[in-house]
Amino acid sequence: MNTELAIELSGVSQSYSHFELSDLNLKLEPGRMMGFIGPNGAGKSLTMRIIMGLVLAEQGNVRVLGHQMPKEQVAAKWDIGFASEDMRLYKNGTVQWHIDFVKSIYSNWDDAYAATLAKRFDIKLSQKLKGLSHGQRVKAGLLLVLARRPNLLLLDEPTTGLDPVARREVLIELMEVLQDGDRSVLFSSHNTKDVEQLSDEITFIDKGHI
Repeated sequence: MNTELAIELSGVSQSYSHFELSDLNLKLEPGRMMGFIGPNGAGKSLTMRIIMGLVLAEQGNVRVLGHQMPKEQVAAKWDIGFASEDMRLYKNGTVQWHIDFVKSIYSNWDDAYAATLAKRFDIKLSQKLKGLSHGQRVKAGLLLVLARRPNLLLLDEPTTGLDPVARREVLIELMEVLQDGDRSVLFSSHNTKDVEQLSDEITFIDKGHI
């Protein structure tokens, strides 16, 4: 099993005129799921952007999968999967078009797993994204992330706006993902019910403070 921490934030701070993320310390061990809980505007999405190297923290140290961020973000991102409820896919492209595009980039794409997810999520690969419901689009986005087999999943409120049946399907699939002991998940939500049945640990954030 990989002994590197999946995520390690030490003394991370970032300030804006309207918000401040203050002295954030967070560690996620490999093979574990952390529920990242807080109200809207608490700093969950900003923290994830810092983890992915999209935002450079003003202070502190960020390491992801053993890589120093954002300096080594290219190496880290090969093994990071990100999904959120508002992911923007190409509305005129089919699900299969999206699969072919992502597969052409990531050599660890798993065709068999993608087919399993499509069946489980009841997604027709020939259908264009603009014809899918909100729940189906969220599940299509998750398929594109999960079938890459990334070692770290960053899920930014992926179940927001889903009906109860779709939410249950998504949560069941995340349980399956965690059967691989080396895979780690940071799952942000403002709804504790979405993560309490899955998480090994839960971290609360409010107004930029853990």
